[in-house]
Amino acid sequence: MSRCGRNHLAVLAVAVAVGCAANAVRPPSPATAIRIEDEVATPAPPNERYYIVLFGSQNTPKRARYTHSWGTVVKATCSPDKSEPDLEVHTISWMPATLEIHPLRFWVEPGVNLTLEFTLREMLENNHERVSMWGPYEIHHGLYHRFVTQRCFLESGQIGYQAIDTVGEAARCGNGSDCIHAMTDMDPLFDRTEYPLSRFGESATRHVVRQIMTRPIVINPPCTHDWLICRLGLDQYPIVRRTYRGPVVPFSVEAALDYAANAEAGNRRRRILR
Repeated sequence: MSRCGRNHLAVLAVAVAVGCAANAVRPPSPATAIRIEDEVATPAPPNERYYIVLFGSQNTPKRARYTHSWGTVVKATCSPDKSEPDLEVHTISWMPATLEIHPLRFWVEPGVNLTLEFTLREMLENNHERVSMWGPYEIHHGLYHRFVTQRCFLESGQIGYQAIDTVGEAARCGNGSDCIHAMTDMDPLFDRTEYPLSRFGESATRHVVRQIMTRPIVINPPCTHDWLICRLGLDQYPIVRRTYRGPVVPFSVEAALDYAANAEAGNRRRRILR
């Protein structure tokens, strides 16, 4: 089959998967069991700050097998005896263990979670993809801990990788995920219909950024904290900086609790209508 024919089939498969997303079984991540009410009940230590950076990559012309979305969270701990904070860095960059994406492979294969540095080199040097970055944004500590819980779940070996995970084995068994849902499946309030696979690469990451900006998660949105770019070594790569210009909902405890209550009520209504 020609490359053009394969691309058309991949697009068709994505379109079919969008319609199946509501019925797909999500992997049983413990991150979804963390209640927002519990997250905001205990404040973070005063010497700690938390940040997120989100990435999307794709080639030109855009082809599904040469796209990727990933994210990194950072805990910055300040000490009185140090001029700069200590950083604890966690990345979710979910790929097939072979590093070769097959959009029309509807069964689960072994997955691997890559580091930030390895991902950047792989996308830029081996795949020759353009890499875009949103952030760094300061976030509430609840998202940081949920993100780390999700990363540990991915690395536990309980699930694998499937490029279009809302059809086939992953959708039936809940034992696989693509790179996008590897991040968004930590969301306890919305299912995969909120993160459609019709968006992939940069557009998928842009959608994730909008999701966190329009919920009470980011502190002082859309302000970025550019000092982290150098500390993470991101200034050593030809990354395209992206600016978010959409609506924002700043974090506050009251806003987070109201949002959780309203979202759960909406979920109950959707379950009744299905």
